[in-house]
Amino acid sequence: SLMFMESVETVLETYGGPEDKWIDTFGLPRTIAEANAVRTDITYDGSRNSLLASDKAVHFVLQGFSGDLLTGYGLVLKVLKDEMTILLANVHFELRLLFGVYLALLLFGFFFLLFRRTIAASYEYTERARDFVQMLPTHMLTRGELELLRDHFCDVEDE
Repeated sequence: SLMFMESVETVLETYGGPEDKWIDTFGLPRTIAEANAVRTDITYDGSRNSLLASDKAVHFVLQGFSGDLLTGYGLVLKVLKDEMTILLANVHFELRLLFGVYLALLLFGFFFLLFRRTIAASYEYTERARDFVQMLPTHMLTRGELELLRDHFCDVEDE
């Protein structure tokens, strides 16, 4: 963070060597040999421990740097995991919704076709019944039976 970098600059200005000796390549990729050389150039002067312990900027840098990287990495992973969970939940919901719409359309289409075929079949059977009645030898029926037969089919014929 910006506050951490400002604290590092303050500590370097206060306790570090001259500014022209500072290297500007901190954090840049290094070869293994360069990385090992950096580690072997560290010198520790214990005479300034009390002075370093009493300075608030040094304390902030030492305390802040100890877990910043891992904490930040953990927070980034948590955000990514939360976003992935939300995204997968949305995808799962949308797929279930799509499947439900598909099934509803399939059932509606099936019953619509079944209904149309049933209506068409009923019209066909009605026509067959009319043809059958017309083929009956009505001249052999009595007047009452003929009227009863005509009254039964009269409503259908009017439509």
